[in-house]
Amino acid sequence: MDAEDGVSLLLPRLEYNGVILAHCNLCLPGLALLLPPVTLAALVDSWLREDCPGLNYAALVSGAGPSQAALWAKSPGVLAGQPFFDAIFTQLNCQVSWFLPEGSKLVPVARVAEVRGPAHCLLLGERVALNTLARCSGIASAAAAAVEAARGAGWTGHVAGTRKTTPGFRLVEKYGLLVGGAASHRYDLGGLVMVKDNHVVAAGGVEKQAVRAARQAADFTLKVEVECSSLQEAVQAAEAGADLVLLDNFKPEELHPTATVLKAQFPSVAVEASGGITLDNLPQFCGPHIDVISMGMLTQAAPALDFSLKLFAKEVAPVPKIH
Repeated sequence: MDAEDGVSLLLPRLEYNGVILAHCNLCLPGLALLLPPVTLAALVDSWLREDCPGLNYAALVSGAGPSQAALWAKSPGVLAGQPFFDAIFTQLNCQVSWFLPEGSKLVPVARVAEVRGPAHCLLLGERVALNTLARCSGIASAAAAAVEAARGAGWTGHVAGTRKTTPGFRLVEKYGLLVGGAASHRYDLGGLVMVKDNHVVAAGGVEKQAVRAARQAADFTLKVEVECSSLQEAVQAAEAGADLVLLDNFKPEELHPTATVLKAQFPSVAVEASGGITLDNLPQFCGPHIDVISMGMLTQAAPALDFSLKLFAKEVAPVPKIH
């Protein structure tokens, strides 16, 4: 499967104030280039409008004087989402200075960045920026843990996300997967022709109807993947011309023998495993005939990291407490 290769875990060491905080990937800054500026600006605009669609009464309290705030990481994990954080405050005429690069391994309590700008603008963007950074970093952290578990099992295939993303927040979540080192899988319905179980039922079968229609729609520009629930279906899909076969909800003891037989007959067909895979049982699904392991939990169940943005008037920002 020619999904994104993700990000290598063999990274140079990063130190901050004498403490090893991260393994910094030199390629991570380039990931921001994947984010279309117009799309990014539109997302930020929608987020800010959602949080403050009318009068901002709190602005009368804070005023418009110049202010500064420190961004603190209060839980461990992988830092991800800097382009979104930057875009939010740029739109509000504030400037962000980062002390740690994207992809850093956070060791709390860590001072991550500083934001400067008019007080009312800084506070207007505070919650939106923190929510975005916390969610993106949480997904990157889960993705990094999954990749580490897979590599620890000696498996070199693709750990991937899925299309199980939050409506309106997919760009952030897919980006977080990449920062964490996982593949994002297809971004939307147009990225890959995936024939799932309901498509097969609607088409009347795998071999003749479903895959044939998918191949015709895909032409030469897209690959075709077929979700299968048995070895028989997998063989039918491969015979009909599927590029990838998704073995969905197979137990490990069923998955590996099925993949072995399928690969013996169709060595060029890629095999993806999915369904019920967690960080705890991931190594059980790793095997020599599995090319991709996709995990919906990376976007659906990843806990958000804890960040706080604290205004300060003195030269040294006070360190927040962890509850």
